Amino acid sequence: MIELDQKVIGIKTYKKIEFFYFYNSQMNTFKRYLYQDNFIDIVYDDEKLQKKGRFLAHPISYINQISALGKNDIKIYYDKATVSKSLYSMLDSLDYLMFLDLEMTMPSYQYSGKGYVTEMIQAGFIICDQNFNEIYRYDKYIKPKINTNLSNRTIEFLKVNIDDFNNNAISYDEFYDEFNSILYKYHPAIVVYGRNDQLVLSNSYKINNKNSLESKCRFINLCQLLKNFYELKNDPGLFKVYNTYLSHEDNQVHDALDDSYATKEVFRIFKEDIKDKKYVDIIRNNMA
Repeated sequence: MIELDQKVIGIKTYKKIEFFYFYNSQMNTFKRYLYQDNFIDIVYDDEKLQKKGRFLAHPISYINQISALGKNDIKIYYDKATVSKSLYSMLDSLDYLMFLDLEMTMPSYQYSGKGYVTEMIQAGFIICDQNFNEIYRYDKYIKPKINTNLSNRTIEFLKVNIDDFNNNAISYDEFYDEFNSILYKYHPAIVVYGRNDQLVLSNSYKINNKNSLESKCRFINLCQLLKNFYELKNDPGLFKVYNTYLSHEDNQVHDALDDSYATKEVFRIFKEDIKDKKYVDIIRNNMA
């Protein structure tokens, strides 16, 4: 039986029907394949039961395969092993990688209006080859055009030394030219964690009256890859994943170069884990 509104399916065993429920992200992905008489191979938590409407159901950890009997063969609608193999092949085909992180302005503590324009004030990135050998690194403060005076909230959150910022921040024009030159030289795939950096970078062209460089950029949202691969309910935090992979304590300092390094290490280990699946259960348990 299938109850899409409750996100619950029932699977008949030898003596009874067992019920299982999907998380929202799982249901959004797999509901198109949930039909009577289809076959589903799942991994679930048999120690947990939760009331879902009129059902007591186990949470589904992840789906291995969904299939159905055709007239002459078996139709495979979803196969995690195949998806993982394709994902690994895609990541392994990338030559140069840029691990990019931006730090941004924040409104003052007193600001309560709408329409605040977020601008980058620090860019950090690391360029690596496909074997993760570092080729180039970049770490510079950038003067904002609109929010010319950094708010105390920005200074405190990012732990900015304001004298260091005022003395060493480069113009946006200088950053733009340097960034454009790097894109032209390496044509890297740009790995970011979440969408904010990509959006702020895109808006920066408009704010500073520059031609967009988006046609030269191939973005990979590592956060979304992790969420999909591990089938997590929520977006996993970068440093929570980093510390889980490397058994470290939380050490986030909100520095663009440090965050770009953490992104590189998470990407490197994640790529290995697509094949090894060493951290699958650990990540799911830590991100629950």
